Amino acid sequence: MRVVIVEDEPNTRNGIIKIIEKYTSHEVVAGECDGEAGFEKVLSLHPDVVITDINMPRMDGLAMIHKIREAGIITAAVLLTGYSEFEYAQRAIQLSVAEYLLKPLDVEDIIEVLGTIERKLTKNKAEQVSAEQLLFSLLTGDGSDEEAVQKQFAEKIRKQKDQVISMFLIQSQSILEDTTNQMTEVLKDSLDAICLTGFYIFKLPYEKQILVMITDGQNSRYLKTIFKTRILKELKEKGEFLISYGELGSLCNLKDTLRQMQDYLTYAFVFQEQCVIDRELVRNLSFERVEYPEYLERGVKRDIRNGNKEGIRRNARKFEETVIQSREEPKVIKNHTVRFVMAALNTARDLMKNKDIEALYQYLLNDMMKTGIREIFLNNYWKVIDMVADDRERDALTGNGMILNVIEFIRQNYHKDVSLSDAADLVGITPEYLSKLFTREMGINFCTFLGEFRVSIAKKLLATGNYKIHEVAEMVGYKDTKYFNKVFRSIMGVSPSDYRKVFKI
Repeated sequence: MRVVIVEDEPNTRNGIIKIIEKYTSHEVVAGECDGEAGFEKVLSLHPDVVITDINMPRMDGLAMIHKIREAGIITAAVLLTGYSEFEYAQRAIQLSVAEYLLKPLDVEDIIEVLGTIERKLTKNKAEQVSAEQLLFSLLTGDGSDEEAVQKQFAEKIRKQKDQVISMFLIQSQSILEDTTNQMTEVLKDSLDAICLTGFYIFKLPYEKQILVMITDGQNSRYLKTIFKTRILKELKEKGEFLISYGELGSLCNLKDTLRQMQDYLTYAFVFQEQCVIDRELVRNLSFERVEYPEYLERGVKRDIRNGNKEGIRRNARKFEETVIQSREEPKVIKNHTVRFVMAALNTARDLMKNKDIEALYQYLLNDMMKTGIREIFLNNYWKVIDMVADDRERDALTGNGMILNVIEFIRQNYHKDVSLSDAADLVGITPEYLSKLFTREMGINFCTFLGEFRVSIAKKLLATGNYKIHEVAEMVGYKDTKYFNKVFRSIMGVSPSDYRKVFKI
């Protein structure tokens, strides 16, 4: 702890300093001879503890403590007093004085008082840290103090020593950040409704992932059945998602278990119907090796050059049957498909000479790699195929192309005062038509998408800890910090300052 000593008698002041430096690990950051000087030091240094005499020139100890409290500074106060002053010192209780030291001072008394304060501060600090912050620290920390954090987290979630925790990992497939918030509320209401007494829901520091930890000792088979028969249906109403299951015996294995559950999610691509993916399901999967069909790539490139639309689609359908609908591992299917799509796109791009199509390429390919649902993957695959099979000489962009150019415009100009009219001018249509087109293609209006995008950038800036809130607001295009706070809270469910605190654990 950092300590300030305020005592007008030099021998007493120096004696306390020597005792603290010799017999404890605490640091004396200042020693002053009167209340005014002591207050200035506390104001600038914000120590953990201030030890002060009562009777001092210029400003007495009680007046100094009162002034410290009025300034809103949180620091423990220890009062030095003699037996004759003790009754007078009772007034200090109103000022939240932590402890008393009676003169003449004793080494053991000083050590004991500082030890008591340190334990109180440690306990208060632990109580103020939320379970979400502790979990974030366990998942992203460097391993220092991990045992202490595990202990605090176990206390927060009331985990018993040999208790096994049931965990469900949900990953939203929606582009909307708010969908994750809605799913979180659905989970809470559903688990409340079945009267589970020990469940905890966390939004993870990964993209659109929610972790449910259940500690009330229910049978895992019962919990999986509840999720399958009831909760999955309610979540589905909010948007597409993936879900996996795992069990945790010791918090030491939290990272590994969660990493395994995240790996389970990649196998959702294999199953025709949505299900809770666990170790048993993955263990029973079998895969068939599928070589990349070079002949189909050559065929689709030839048909693109010849302008043979039917040939392009025929080769694409054959690729779907051979690769996408095969029983190959999901990551191999995705890699093969992206390779095939890139070959088609590069051939079409060489002929179209249209730089505007780059944003669409990037968006669709990224979306294909991210999705874990085969139906969505196929939909994006055919969007690309339909695009390259279209008339190469046509100058106008497709509806998707327009929207992706608008998205690229937002990416490049989010920090400026951009508007729907600016974006409409870019693609040469009216703001009213762009608004309808954007909402139809993206499932979200222009202003909401702009806010979501700005907040996604703001989250990264806040996580660095290098910028003040108003600086982050300006960097993502908000001149009014209050409005930025409002938008951030509506999307993330917490204020920017609270979000940043999580990254400081």
